[in-house]
Amino acid sequence: MERQIPTEPKTTTARLIQDAGAKCRAAKALASAGDYEAAREALGTLWGGIGVRPQIEDLSDRDQAEVLLRVGALSGWLGSSSQIPGAQGFAKDLISESIRAFEELNDQEKIAEAQSDLALCYWREGAMDESRVWFREAISKAANPANRLLIIIRATTVEGTTNRFDEALALLDLAAPLLDEVEDELARGCYHMHRAVVLRRLGGSENLDRALIDSAAASVHFERANHQRYFARCESNTANILRELGRFEDALRHLESARHTFAELGDVGTAAQVNETRARVFIAQQRYVEAEKIAFSAVSALEVGDEQSHLAEALETQAVALARMGRFQSALGILRRAAHIAEAAGDSYLAGKIFLTILEEIKSFLSPAEITEIYKEADDRLPGLLEEETMSRLRACARLGAANAVAPKKEETHGSFAVQVHQCESELISAALVEAGGSVTRAARILGLTHQGLCYIINHRHKDLLGARAPIRVRRKSIIKKR
Repeated sequence: MERQIPTEPKTTTARLIQDAGAKCRAAKALASAGDYEAAREALGTLWGGIGVRPQIEDLSDRDQAEVLLRVGALSGWLGSSSQIPGAQGFAKDLISESIRAFEELNDQEKIAEAQSDLALCYWREGAMDESRVWFREAISKAANPANRLLIIIRATTVEGTTNRFDEALALLDLAAPLLDEVEDELARGCYHMHRAVVLRRLGGSENLDRALIDSAAASVHFERANHQRYFARCESNTANILRELGRFEDALRHLESARHTFAELGDVGTAAQVNETRARVFIAQQRYVEAEKIAFSAVSALEVGDEQSHLAEALETQAVALARMGRFQSALGILRRAAHIAEAAGDSYLAGKIFLTILEEIKSFLSPAEITEIYKEADDRLPGLLEEETMSRLRACARLGAANAVAPKKEETHGSFAVQVHQCESELISAALVEAGGSVTRAARILGLTHQGLCYIINHRHKDLLGARAPIRVRRKSIIKKR
């Protein structure tokens, strides 16, 4: 029987607190409890909402840094929950500014906390490499057991997302001794929840059984902490484990419980992720019409916000349902869009896996030349070291490519379409970099791309332009308009 944690109204007495530092502490506690709206209210007149710069001019240096961090971190959570476009960029600007402020104060623990929040913003956008760099920086600075434990647990998210399970388990092993030093139900729940996710992704009956145990332990800790949002996440994670075990009806019951909670909380983003998982269960049950419908609803919710990797995954699931119904042309278009979105966001690993999905689901619709081309697209994006499942998929697709091998094409001439497109792309990027004074961020805006997407294009397709970009540095200038 699924358990529901009763909703308890949160007070807004923090509005009456005049001290900015106290308001920030109240907001942080509420956000940690998963009540983001109450956290926003706790900041009172300090902040008018996402897109509005907080009022910090008359505050002390420390309070300014605290308010910038709290508003930035909360903007990231609210943006994810409500799928607010531009929220992650807004959050990154403020958090980056807070990092510089804490550097002036030489407060290493707060720098680490802020870097961890910045890493989460990059992860939400799908920029896995940037997220990993910031998490490593944060771990290297954090010494306080509670702060260090939270940062390490958070860091497993990016490793699990990119299927680097050995790294994720190593981080969890690093966190384990800290559990004895930190008496916190929420932290213990997060540890077991992330461990369950990694074990599930590793696969195999033994790991899935262990994942169920960890997920149950996480649920107990979150119930004790009265954390509805994370309790519902555990319901969704448990459903994924049950899906892997073939217990589809049990999985759907847990997913319905999670979906109901997120709907009550107004968490549009996570509810959409739950719907994407429901669609996967329907696909496993060969209920393809229902799967496509529910996946489409997830896509519609996610394409409004900034979480591009989640959007790409939802598109992939929708396309698989369409392919299983024989609608190959539509499925192919959606899968190519999903791969492009993942790559532009900086999640080349996901893009590579989506190309494998194209070969697995639509091979009968593709010509031998297309099969060869798509396999190369997948292979170019996937790293050299792969976990067992993806390596098995890649090998199967390689065999498919070999069976459909075609004679090599003649070398492209100077006037070929591909060469001309490549040259035109290089010229456009070069001109934008010149206009932006070497700033990749400003050049990306000129070209209508994301910062991560332009970085990926330069690093992988136009390495000759690396010298035209300004040296990489921490974001120095906020683009947020003052109110």
